Amino acid sequence: MTVEAIRSHLEAGVRARQMLAADPSAIARAADVVVGAINGGGKVVIFGNGGSAADSQHIAAELTGRFRIERGPLPAVALTTDTSALTAIANDYGYDQVFERQLRALGRAGDVAIGISTSGNSPNVLSALRAGRELGMATIGLTGEGGGALAERVDVWVAVPTDDTALIQELHVTIGHCLCDALDRRVRRAFAPASPVVTLQEAGALRAAWRAAGETVVWTNGCFDLLHVGHVASLRAARALGDRLIVGLNDDGSVRRLKGAGRPVVPATLRARLVGALEPVDAVVVFPEDTPEASISALQPDVHCKGAEYADGRPIPEAETVRAYGGRVEFLPLVEGVSTSAMLAALATPTEAADG
Repeated sequence: MTVEAIRSHLEAGVRARQMLAADPSAIARAADVVVGAINGGGKVVIFGNGGSAADSQHIAAELTGRFRIERGPLPAVALTTDTSALTAIANDYGYDQVFERQLRALGRAGDVAIGISTSGNSPNVLSALRAGRELGMATIGLTGEGGGALAERVDVWVAVPTDDTALIQELHVTIGHCLCDALDRRVRRAFAPASPVVTLQEAGALRAAWRAAGETVVWTNGCFDLLHVGHVASLRAARALGDRLIVGLNDDGSVRRLKGAGRPVVPATLRARLVGALEPVDAVVVFPEDTPEASISALQPDVHCKGAEYADGRPIPEAETVRAYGGRVEFLPLVEGVSTSAMLAALATPTEAADG
């Protein structure tokens, strides 16, 4: 009997999922609302009772922590976790006010309020959603079949097509994960690394997130020893070719091999921080090889940029690697008469003013 009961429960869950999957348009609308709020600088505020309280905390944790990809934290709060606020408000104002009063304190126009209620009739959830609308927040409701009073009081209503409370709660977790997945894919601020200087592995995670979001990733590389106007112009031109720019930076050993004794003037740790601070740059990867084929092969950027001096047909060592995975090579304009070598030569040559 135990095996049959488990099978029956699982099969009922499968049927409910299939019914939900038959028309996921409401979930898609909810995802659009949540993504719009986060991209617009707002936050997600979530609340519910009992199992729905746990779902609220689950979803908020996925956003402030992470869901599937490495990304920055997203602003979300569950109104179910502050026991002092919950008990004080319940004691002083009544349990129906435990979410509304917190929402009025924390919510702002441009935020989104997600109320979760299996019946759709939880008074404290309904009062908080009403307050959210008054504040100018977008409102989303997750319920079971029918939706209760909640269905008419939210901008987007998502119903699980069953009246079985346990199954409704299970599918609410699934819906929450769908929203988290949409945020992973579509929220631009999610994909900014905490520091622009990243390892190749970290750059790979960023690349995967940017690819999932449909963004074009551009790569360029160099020594960037003494940063000058030509470097800045090249980086701006590279960034204009796509949505994201990863810069490969030769480490100190490879710069010495390529440029000779006395180079680099600036160590890689400082060069990387300086390049990463420039507005066009999303990430910097320091690589030890003389040429960046290994890094390019791992990241597979959509566009690989070289200086215009390579446009005359001289060999590009990494071109075959780029074309093998379907990327393309573009050439960046040069600022005439500007180079690190020229700057170093000028510094080494006494000027007439110095002689005087």
